[in-house]
Amino acid sequence: MSKVSVKDIVAALGGKSNIVQATHCATRLRVTPKDKAGVDQEALKKIDGVLGVVDGATQVQVIIGPEVTSVYREFVELTGVSEEAPIDENLDNEKVIKEDLKNKKGSFLTLFFDTVAQIFNPIVPALAGCGFLSAIIMVAMAFGASTSNPTFANFVTISMAVFTFIPFLLAASTSKVFKMNQYVALTICAAMMAPAWADMIAAGTSTSSILGIPFTVIDYSSSVLPIVFAVILASYVEKFFDRIIKGPLKIILVPAFTILIGTTVTLWTIGPLSYWIGEQLANGVNWLFTNAGWVAGLVYGGIYSGMVVLGIHHGMVPVLTQMISTNGFNYVSPTSGSANIGQAGAAFGVWFKSKDKKLKANAASACIAACTGITEPVLYGVNVPQGKPFFFGCIGGAVGGAVAGILRLKAYAMGGPSFLNFGMFMGGESAFMNCGLVMICFAIAFVVAAALTILFWTPKEN
Repeated sequence: MSKVSVKDIVAALGGKSNIVQATHCATRLRVTPKDKAGVDQEALKKIDGVLGVVDGATQVQVIIGPEVTSVYREFVELTGVSEEAPIDENLDNEKVIKEDLKNKKGSFLTLFFDTVAQIFNPIVPALAGCGFLSAIIMVAMAFGASTSNPTFANFVTISMAVFTFIPFLLAASTSKVFKMNQYVALTICAAMMAPAWADMIAAGTSTSSILGIPFTVIDYSSSVLPIVFAVILASYVEKFFDRIIKGPLKIILVPAFTILIGTTVTLWTIGPLSYWIGEQLANGVNWLFTNAGWVAGLVYGGIYSGMVVLGIHHGMVPVLTQMISTNGFNYVSPTSGSANIGQAGAAFGVWFKSKDKKLKANAASACIAACTGITEPVLYGVNVPQGKPFFFGCIGGAVGGAVAGILRLKAYAMGGPSFLNFGMFMGGESAFMNCGLVMICFAIAFVVAAALTILFWTPKEN
């Protein structure tokens, strides 16, 4: 049995008869009610163990935290709804997204960020896993480990696998989003990453041609945007031929034409163009942090938590991935990490000043989680509902981010920037110095946010 009262959740949702469907992600119980008017959201928020409630167009999302899996099992048993696989990418399903878009202004931007999230979120565990391995390797190298040791050298190779072959991961996730055959998408990716292109580049050849039409020869390993756009294009090519080709040859001709046309058009046009766009985005962010570091850090550190609340922080994932793949580091993670720790500091202030036992318990656990890189409980369960602490957390993030920008601090691996994942900041010639300064920036963000909350926030119970 879970610590959260599932019976109370069901009652607040309008009872068993008002529940049509339910699933869950990493932290949320996602329920589709028959009649949303029958849902008592205020009652949901008051249930012990419920960190917050998000009202979607068709879903009611109850934020539980890591315990959500056990809550979901009990919920299914109690209500009798069909058990469904968890949503690993922490997103609504496609139907919910489309219906949400009908009810929101700025649907184009909403669609864009939702699509980016659907493509990149499934590969985040692989990026984070290899990023953590890279962080450990950087720590080991700082203490004298060398690639002259075969075991260590092979560990380095393993940790870099996701960055070298990230196009294959993106091909798989993009094909799922755009409803095309996954293996055909992977084959197109393989064609774009064929060793022949790298051999041509090594031989000094920069252009080739198909049907007399020239194209730039590019090594697409470690690239991000080209394969995404290639699969999007191929999905429409596949759907077109799937409609017009009938009979037993369909199973052969549809994938053949999709692979040939999708790959060829990509090599001609969107491959080189999107490769250039990806490079320019990464270079632009690098330029901003290099030439206007304190401004970039101040602004990004200040708005990042708001981006997380709106879900638009997913749009930075391809940029960060491109920067790590191209340069081996990024300037952004120390700043976004400051924003995360700033929210932790605000939650500490809530814990320190509040007299409400439930709020103090939630604030304490959320603060600890945020210090380890998990910010959803602190945002939805504590700071956003309390109002001012959220903005004080943003100010703390802005101050810590500005200092990180001034010092041009770097991250050398992907992952959730936090006190726990300090290894991702170890790299370059001054590994310990860079890492230590990042931790100081995090501490500054924490202290500023905590102090502002303690001084200027008044608990509602007072």
